[in-house]
Amino acid sequence: MEKLVLNAEMRSEKGKNACSRLRSSGFIPATMYSHGKAESIKLQQREFSGIFKGHISESVLINLVIPGSGAEVPVFVKDYQRDPVTGRVLHLDFYKVTADEKIRTNVAVEITGTATGVRKGGILEHIERELEIECLPGDLREKIVLDVTNLEIGESIHVKDIKGVGEIHFLADPERVVVAVLSPSKVKEEAAAEPVEAAGTEGEKGAGSES
Repeated sequence: MEKLVLNAEMRSEKGKNACSRLRSSGFIPATMYSHGKAESIKLQQREFSGIFKGHISESVLINLVIPGSGAEVPVFVKDYQRDPVTGRVLHLDFYKVTADEKIRTNVAVEITGTATGVRKGGILEHIERELEIECLPGDLREKIVLDVTNLEIGESIHVKDIKGVGEIHFLADPERVVVAVLSPSKVKEEAAAEPVEAAGTEGEKGAGSES
């Protein structure tokens, strides 16, 4: 995977007013955490958006270049806050990593292929679109791709069935179903059993912080 590098600067001003001024100047206020220690930094909005176009991945290592640090600082996005109307990133939380220390984060799950069961009239249900994992930074991958080509109607892939991911350890229940091919009748039964709920409003990810 291509090495991702972002420029960052330390910042001393904190609070809502200071963060608002930063955003007006084209910066994203951010916090970098490591073992209980928090450092306030800022990044160029345009540069960050150029790397993460739309979706912000929590399983991608980024090397922050901070003047005076003497080296690139490897981090990953631990949390973020978006404006619910414009989608603009308002705040970022980074977690600093070291090569020999395992990290916990979420990795996206994608599927490839057309299931045999779908060709026979079944319906593919992608249940888990991301999974929590633990691994060393060098083993971290942006996504896990599952081939569903051989799945028949009534068959599924569980967490325990995922192979070829190196030293990555899944923290979810091994019996959890990630993807399945259901029969049309089963889908109708489940739909009929679901209670009618009022539509809710999806909020932005994380509460964020003005610090």
